[in-house]
Amino acid sequence: VERSRGLGDVYKRQAAGNGEWMSARGWSAYTSKGKTKSDELATMLYEEAEQNFAGQKIRRDNSDGDPDWEENFYILVKTKCPAVLTENFFQDNKEDVDYLYSDKGKQAIIKTHVDAIIKYVTKYGKT
Repeated sequence: VERSRGLGDVYKRQAAGNGEWMSARGWSAYTSKGKTKSDELATMLYEEAEQNFAGQKIRRDNSDGDPDWEENFYILVKTKCPAVLTENFFQDNKEDVDYLYSDKGKQAIIKTHVDAIIKYVTKYGKT
């Protein structure tokens, strides 16, 4: 826990730590365990990712019949609306960082999220 000016106590996690480039890379999405509307949103995100991230690695876990990874992360389990966490490439992988900082990469990430959310709201309305 760190104290930041004006913010009180905050939790900060640094994902890229040792200054060396790592081999893990790609885009993925997480939902809570079990079948929920979050899985529908995650599948829509994966559909958009397939279209927008040409040539990039997309990480999937199809073991339960859908492409998202499932974890009992607090934010996914305790949120009342459909909740999906996306991992938008890796800050400690040189190829991913190059893509993340490119205009093409930034626009693809934005388009993936916006188009999937519009598709979800069009199909299900407000939740």
